[in-house]
Amino acid sequence: MRALRCFWARLQGRWAGRIVVLIALVLALPSIFSPLFIDEHLQTSKWNAWHGHTERSRGKHILNDYFVFADQAENQREMEHGLGLWWTAPDFKIAFWRPLAAATHVVDHYLWPGNTVLIHLHGLLWFLALLVALNALYRRFLAPPVATLALALYAWDDARGMVLSWIANRHALIAGVFGIGVLIAHDRWRREGWRPGAWLAPALLALGLLSSEMALATTAFLLGHALFIDRGSLARRIAYLFPYGLVVAAWQWVYLAGGYGVVGSGGYVNPLAEPLLFAAKVIERAPIYMLAQLTPFESMLWGMYSPGAKIAVYLLALAVVVVVARVAWPRLAASAQSRFWLVGVALSLVFICASGTWDRQLVFVGFGAAPVLAMVIVHVLDAPPSSRWPRFVVCTLAVFNLVLAPLVLPLKSMSILGMVRMLPSPDGSVSRDATVANKTLVVPWINLEMPLWLAWSQRDAEGIPKPRKTRVLSVSFGDVFVTRPDAVTLVLRPKDGFFAGDSSKVFRSSSRPFHKGDVVKVSDMTATVVDVLDDGRPLEVEFRFATPLESPEWLWMRGVPQGLAGWTPPKVGQAIVLPAVP
Repeated sequence: MRALRCFWARLQGRWAGRIVVLIALVLALPSIFSPLFIDEHLQTSKWNAWHGHTERSRGKHILNDYFVFADQAENQREMEHGLGLWWTAPDFKIAFWRPLAAATHVVDHYLWPGNTVLIHLHGLLWFLALLVALNALYRRFLAPPVATLALALYAWDDARGMVLSWIANRHALIAGVFGIGVLIAHDRWRREGWRPGAWLAPALLALGLLSSEMALATTAFLLGHALFIDRGSLARRIAYLFPYGLVVAAWQWVYLAGGYGVVGSGGYVNPLAEPLLFAAKVIERAPIYMLAQLTPFESMLWGMYSPGAKIAVYLLALAVVVVVARVAWPRLAASAQSRFWLVGVALSLVFICASGTWDRQLVFVGFGAAPVLAMVIVHVLDAPPSSRWPRFVVCTLAVFNLVLAPLVLPLKSMSILGMVRMLPSPDGSVSRDATVANKTLVVPWINLEMPLWLAWSQRDAEGIPKPRKTRVLSVSFGDVFVTRPDAVTLVLRPKDGFFAGDSSKVFRSSSRPFHKGDVVKVSDMTATVVDVLDDGRPLEVEFRFATPLESPEWLWMRGVPQGLAGWTPPKVGQAIVLPAVP
């Protein structure tokens, strides 16, 4: 408690807010060392195609197409000529409409193409704008020292690291800047009678939505403001939100009319199309997100845990949420302002549960969580409870968020660098010679498909030859049993079934299960599902190729710890086991 009181005293200074922002920028500066990742390589390829007026870009505009990662036309092209995974849902689509965010990336392509340092510095400018705006928002609602403490809790949060490290996630920062602007303008309109706020706030919300879908979370705080901050009858307060509803409705209409959205993916859930599945994801993911918000726990790891580990972590998350709630609520219950922030946190949390767990999703959740935590800390400092338990909980939260989080933030600001370095690279295993473009790479087994996406997207962006086609037969963490009944056929049976990992499920939702006898055809291969698991994943699949497996057009390789290694198919009638990579 003594150290916490000393820190609290430091926040009373006139320049404390600026110092907090400066420290945050220094902590985030290592992000400039992060390289381009899969999304950025794909986007660079889009830019090159659009800027070069190639056939692939015909009928498209870079601002509208920049964040379209998969649609039916693209899937068919990839299935035939690229790294199309045979289990991809027929209607699979991941297409976001973020023209304003795309415009900032176009600036990068024009002014400093490929210069990752300057691209990251551009992102840091948006981070600076977000923190300056957030400081102004907090000072509207909180006493200056409490506002500064809330700013520190947000700015130094290690959850900011992934957003800054992954260039394609800049859209979240941009949406955050506009979202904060909405809340400031709306509050000035409602509490001070500032009339320009009546039209400026909805206009800023429109700009936020043109930057990212995450700006929808702004409406959570607007609702909290109407319920607990605004004055007048409840019906009148809610009526003042009508312009924002019109903005959201218009944006959603254009979004759907343009064919944007997510369909058939296990990584994203459409709440309107799959409400029950979305409800299940909220129950699963919300406690994990709160654990990541309150502690330095990395939510991205959730998808990598074994079932047993998931149960343990989930119970831990529930315990942390319950304990913190029991300590905090008595100190917040009487405050209308705290309820305003809590409504924003709760509804923002629901919004982000539609996609997989990543700390980078916590941008808007943190807007409300930081001031609530600051209010709890200050309450305990001003009126220390007689019981040691509340003091212990609050001090632990302070250590997590004001000591450990700032220490971890520089490391997480290099998350993408770490991921690229840790992932096995198939790039060095496959020739870069032009002759490789005449080969079809066939990978009977690999434990993670992400390295292949990274390698081939980078080659596409840089114009480096890669295999004409890539056929990944199985992605699994266990051994794979392989038999060869004839000259052109392989039968694979992974011990834990096909695409057991969460990353592979991105390409096919559990709402689109396989059935015995299902057939997937491409020009040179036919996959027939022989047996399935109870969850709809294939257990055994027969792969029949257009020519004998020894034909020179095939380049056979299997996954190894370093990437890929040469592999020879078994002889006709032979059965072998492909052992899992340790």
